[in-house]
Amino acid sequence: MAFKKDHKRKSPMTDDYGTSLEEAFENGMEATTAHYQAILFMYKQLHDALIKKHAEELEVARVQGKLELFHELFNMFALSEEKEKIEWELVLEGSLHRLVQVE
Repeated sequence: MAFKKDHKRKSPMTDDYGTSLEEAFENGMEATTAHYQAILFMYKQLHDALIKKHAEELEVARVQGKLELFHELFNMFALSEEKEKIEWELVLEGSLHRLVQVE
């Protein structure tokens, strides 16, 4: 099927592919090479983006793990302080109770 643009050119096949078979083959090889180089470049960019995303996800997971550990340790510390406070209150109440009984 000929397009309107093809009718304006004197020899559309020669303009597109060259005058000889060797020239047409070289043009086709160059076009194919450029096409596959572009595809490889896109895949390389995609691969690099995935590597960066993975590294960022690892960093986020590492920080989240540290925060969870810190939260657990903080809760344990707060619980141990509360436990000590209650134990001291029990000791004080016990000693006050003994003092009241002695008097």
